[in-house]
Amino acid sequence: MVWVAVLRLWVTSRSRIKRERRSFGSAVYSDHFELRHFLTQGVVLGLGLSVVNLAVGFSLPLLWIVIYEILATLTLVILPTTVLPLTLIVVSSLATYFGGAYITDWPSLAPTGLIWGNGAASQVPAQNYLWLAAFFFLFLGHWLSHYGGRFTAPRIYAKQRGKRIAGYPWREFLVLPMVTLVPGDWFASHWAFWPLLTIHGHSFAILVVPLLVGLRFTVFRQIPRVVYQKLAKWMIRLAVIAMGFFGWTTARPQDFSVLLILLLVGYAIVLWRAKRYDEHQQFWYSQVDDGVRVLAIRPQTPAVKLDLVAGDIILECNHQPIDSETSFYEALLINPTYCHLKVRNMAGELKVTETAIYAGAPHEIGIVLFRDQEA
Repeated sequence: MVWVAVLRLWVTSRSRIKRERRSFGSAVYSDHFELRHFLTQGVVLGLGLSVVNLAVGFSLPLLWIVIYEILATLTLVILPTTVLPLTLIVVSSLATYFGGAYITDWPSLAPTGLIWGNGAASQVPAQNYLWLAAFFFLFLGHWLSHYGGRFTAPRIYAKQRGKRIAGYPWREFLVLPMVTLVPGDWFASHWAFWPLLTIHGHSFAILVVPLLVGLRFTVFRQIPRVVYQKLAKWMIRLAVIAMGFFGWTTARPQDFSVLLILLLVGYAIVLWRAKRYDEHQQFWYSQVDDGVRVLAIRPQTPAVKLDLVAGDIILECNHQPIDSETSFYEALLINPTYCHLKVRNMAGELKVTETAIYAGAPHEIGIVLFRDQEA
């Protein structure tokens, strides 16, 4: 599953770079930042979760791990642009707990040495699945808070009232290497070298399980950073609710399935409300008749010093009124080493900003605009 995830994210990142080069002449972010986040943040958060799991003795049944990894791999292959991480956790948990023992026509797993259901003493408490959901929300909230909206890579979508519009998609996901205890001696019975731990008379194997965390969302009418900060707060709230459900099921474990489904519904409602709120805003990242819309700022370019953000409208460049990408670069050539801009921000306020630019290379200023359409 890890290698499929790496390949899927590399393909997604490569497609983004190609699309940006086709839409804007060059990529906004020419590096594969999605893959970099995958490799760094995934490992850091996975180590943190592993330490907590080992400290509290968290365990998962081997059957859950098998079902989850199969479903996650199929999701990454069949649904390449959609990540359903919480759904995978819920479906795997319900299938593990209720399969076989409650649905008698399910296939027998006896030849594999695995068993359906949580009835056996070697299986884990049902509330452990809520523990997993709580940390999913916690890490997703942390990730959105720190990285949401920081890499605003625009994408050109269909025309709105005769004008092109841009949106800001989030298509990233992480795979956390989560260390967990697996009850029973299945590993030792198949591989004699596999180490086992004995805790209160029960045998546990130690296993590293890849856990998928991700989100699919597109912002059309708001500042992406603000949207993801709000979503991060809601994810933290859901994490607190999940921990409350975990405490509840220590006394009433039979309620875990209902509470797990409630978390999934709550997660869907949060994303639906965020999407609906975005749809009801008046603002669009669209083309304008008076000036040119800023869609993004390429990192490590002179534009970084211009105090511009996505959504701003450049009205004048070097005291020349502009209304297209071509007229913008023509105005830059008036003073090939300096750029003076008159800008109107998203709130309608005017401001003036200026900076030095690369001599003789106005196209390297780093401001991403709608490209002029060919006649």
